[in-house]
Amino acid sequence: MIPVFDSFQFSFDLVVLLAILVPALSLVRGGFGRRALISLSGVYLLFLIAPRLAVFHVLFWLLIAAVQPLVSRTGETKAGPWVLGGALLAPLVPVVLWKVWPVEFVVEFNVLSNGIIRQLSSWLTVVDLTAPIIGPVGLSFSAFRAADLLIKSNLGLVDRLSPGRVLAYGSFAPLLTVGPIATYGEVAKTLEQRVPIDPRRGVDGTLHIVAGLVKLWVVAAPLAWSTEIFAVADSNSVPRLWIGLIAYGWYFYANFAGYSDIAVGAGRLMGGNIQENFARPYFQTSPSAFWNSWHISLTRFLRVNVFTPITMGRPSRQAAAAMLTMLLIGLWHGVNLAAVVFGLYHGVSLLIHRRVSAARPAPADRPMVVRVGLSAAIFIWFTLSLPLIELDLGEAADFYRALLVGGRFT
Repeated sequence: MIPVFDSFQFSFDLVVLLAILVPALSLVRGGFGRRALISLSGVYLLFLIAPRLAVFHVLFWLLIAAVQPLVSRTGETKAGPWVLGGALLAPLVPVVLWKVWPVEFVVEFNVLSNGIIRQLSSWLTVVDLTAPIIGPVGLSFSAFRAADLLIKSNLGLVDRLSPGRVLAYGSFAPLLTVGPIATYGEVAKTLEQRVPIDPRRGVDGTLHIVAGLVKLWVVAAPLAWSTEIFAVADSNSVPRLWIGLIAYGWYFYANFAGYSDIAVGAGRLMGGNIQENFARPYFQTSPSAFWNSWHISLTRFLRVNVFTPITMGRPSRQAAAAMLTMLLIGLWHGVNLAAVVFGLYHGVSLLIHRRVSAARPAPADRPMVVRVGLSAAIFIWFTLSLPLIELDLGEAADFYRALLVGGRFT
């Protein structure tokens, strides 16, 4: 049996740790002590998953800490773009290798990281070998956070940082495994100075955590059966497949948004200004509104670093920029043809909606029944694309066929 990372166990450990960490952070005034406490707490949570993951994480962020001052110092020079491009290889190459050659990368990751552990302690080696995890959990989120930090450093939006500040940002516990892709600015204040326990912040953070738990246990858990719908498509009828896919659409959202809510709430309790990652996406009434409310930290990153630079002062490039942005969102889920089709599907949808909206602007005040109908259509439109990030292209084509005519044995 292949070991699988238990996201809920990590979130449970995080919430338990908050009972100690939040009061401790409210007492520690000095920046050095706060950063040490934040770094140690994050590394500790990764250690509970697997010692090799904690070692990999520390080495990853120390590498980012080594190149960040150089990127910051050369930002306004002619060499700045070249230095930035080289520095971005540090966080992004591992992710690309993982997405393109997942088996080979995971094998090398385990061999190399466990080899490092073996040099440190025989006891740690035993603990590491028995840890129920084989992949670099949270690597994609860490890579994009690191890339965001380096880009902002190149632009002069983030000053030269000490290794301790970079490591504390990278080790900010709520952001380690399930995002969101929070920027350095969202946690900078709590890394530098004491953030007093504020009742409003406490209530807000707690409510986010409770909302996340409700999404996980009240919505996602009862719908977990829907994750099997793709494996049994050839033996189910059309109605059953549609019911399963609709259930999976809600499971996919509730599971992801639930963990994001817990991360946002925990980050705010720790004094961070973590922004929302989901804003009722299934209640939106257009593709553009949906993508402005779904996985907001990822779409924000790509909008700032891809869409805006391409279209700045060049409105004629908006269509190409939108397509590229959606392709990258597709490739975030996997480097394969199905992910490319996912990006094309959503890119074309955005362009069609933009063209229709320009020709026939939507009325300011739609009747409730119309808004409900549009929201239902948005839900179906997005849910229909989910097979493309769960299956390869051939399997997804078979699943879509089964949605129309049923499985072989019906």
